[in-house]
Parts: sequence; structure tokens; C-alpha cells
Amino acid sequence: MHDARRRSQTWPKAGVPLGPSRPRRWVPVAGLVIALISFWILSGAHAQGAKKVVLPFSALHRKASQLGNRPRNLWTHGEFTAWSPAREGVFAASFPRLLSYTVLQKLAPFSVLPTEPIVQITICETPFPIPGLREGRRFEITQEAPAEVLEMLQGNCFYARLRLSAAPKALWKSDKEEAEEATAEKSEDEPPATGRPERGIRGDRHRGQEEGVSAEPPMTLHFADIARAWKQRGSRPSQTWVYGRFFVDTDVQNGLFTAHEAGLATRRVVEGLLASAAIFPFGERFDTAIFSSHLPGLPIKRKTVIEIDKEHPALAREIVPAGGLLVRLDLKDEPEIEGPGGNHGARDFFSPVVRLFSP
Repeated sequence: MHDARRRSQTWPKAGVPLGPSRPRRWVPVAGLVIALISFWILSGAHAQGAKKVVLPFSALHRKASQLGNRPRNLWTHGEFTAWSPAREGVFAASFPRLLSYTVLQKLAPFSVLPTEPIVQITICETPFPIPGLREGRRFEITQEAPAEVLEMLQGNCFYARLRLSAAPKALWKSDKEEAEEATAEKSEDEPPATGRPERGIRGDRHRGQEEGVSAEPPMTLHFADIARAWKQRGSRPSQTWVYGRFFVDTDVQNGLFTAHEAGLATRRVVEGLLASAAIFPFGERFDTAIFSSHLPGLPIKRKTVIEIDKEHPALAREIVPAGGLLVRLDLKDEPEIEGPGGNHGARDFFSPVVRLFSP
């Protein structure tokens, strides 16, 4: 009898609605706590996992559209061929070798195969000395010490900017004397010093920047004459401004895009077919401009032509040799933009002759 009475007190009678029990009140709160803890764990795991994303350089151009042109926590490794010694903490390299020595590269620097870009160039930032590095020498960025990917741009060629985390592994043979050379060794194509050693020029430039006063006077020049600035002011010029007309090679993404001098591609084709010495006796390199801009909503698309006038030039931040010159330009003002198929083809084609005879 006592057991029956206890059961009747314990279990509710039929037809009586069940009231909320105390344990059930904690179910939503417990679920919320679990969800927050899970989100925190997953977020931490994702952040830690992102730091470990290491891809071979050969795979980067396939991932450029997915990862964006300014990826975060992306690292890479591979074997490269240097275009020049490291100067002022920067140098350019090609992957996997210097294809510009081939006839195809000389005639059409930005031709592509159906699946792979012929030209893959990287600019390497390095705080480490690399003795013996010079044009044509191969080196390896190892998987154990990968380089951080700062920028990627995929157009007719693939361009990447890397920051080395360690000195790369040399893959060339060097003798004892070369191993003991200073890191500031000079190559045949290094800009000559203008009355003073390059180290002294660099020291004055950096000292002037630290004091807020540039050690060099302002220089404004056409993009076609950018080699003059490189020879006189090195890879990191100060107060150097550039103007000109440019054919855009990539859509602007996060303020980044590449371009080259308008009319140059057509002239290069003509030079390959005709006696170019009689038409353009001065010869032209295929220099590439890498534009960086913080202008919002910049409406610049691939195959358009932009004109940067002399009154609103772009600031040259960096000049690095890579067959031609890779020139980093800061775009402060919105340029004049012309759509594809503009009416200035003849003007762009003969612009070197016009500049040659201009006062």
C-alpha cells in the first residue's frame, strides 16, 4: 500500500498537463553555452590552421582567384631563378627559370599557354644577406622555412610578392672566395654610383626619411624613362614621380592592378617583324607598372587605357629589375580612363618618336 501511494505521488495523474520542470529550464542556457564554446574552439582552430597554409609556388596561380590578391596567413616554397642581386632588401626572381632569354619571351613577354602562364615573377623582400646571388642563379625557398605571400595578381602573367622568413638555400656552385664576399656585391647590370658609393647614397636617403626631409630633389619623369630613376636613385627612390599612358593588364582588385606603357605591345610586335633599329633606334624594355591605390571604387578594368598626367603623377615606391623593370607606383588621384578600342592607337604607337623630338 505504501508503494502504491508513493507511486501515485511520484507520477502525475492522467489528463493533468505537465508543468515545466526545473532541469528543463536550463536546457536553452546550456545549449547557448555549448554553442559559444564550440564557436570559440572552431574559430581558434581555423585561425591556427590558417597560419599553417603552405602551398608550393607552382600551385599559387591556380588559387589566386579563390585566395584573393592580398591573402592572409598564406606561405609558399619552391625553386626560383634570380634576376639580380638583392639590393635595399628587395630582388626579383622567376619561376622556374629565366624564360625571357627565349625568342618567344622577347617577342611577346606576356604570352600564355592554354593552362599555364609562361611568365611567373615574384618580388622578394628579404632582411637577410644572400651572398653570391646574381642574375641566372637558382635558389630554393624551402618548405621548412617558407615565404609569406603578400600579394598575387593573375593576368596574362602571374605576379606575386613574397616576404622571406629565412635566407633561401643556394642551389649554385660557389667557390670559397665568393662565399666570403660582402652582400653588397656589384653585378654588371647594377646601377653605377653617381660620384659616391651606393651605400653612402642609401645612408643619406634613409637618414633624410627619418628626419622627415628627403636627401634627393623631386624628380618627375615619363614612365618610359623610369630606368633613369633606377640608375640614379636605386630600387627604393624617394620623391620620384611618374606620368604617362598605360594599358591595363589586370582588373583592379583591392586597389591593386598591373599595367604597361600604352602602345608598347604593338611596337614590340612590329619590332619583331621589321627592322626596328630604323624605327625605334633607342630600343625599349617591357617595363611593368604595379599600381597600388586606396581610392574607393576605382573603375579600372583589364584592357582599358588610363592616362596619368604630369600635373597629377603617381609616386614611385620601388624599382626592381626583372628583364624589364617592375615599378611599384602609388596612385593618389583617379586617372583618366578610356575603354577598350579607344581612338588613340596611332598616338600611343608613335609616342616614343613624339617624346624624342619634343622640347
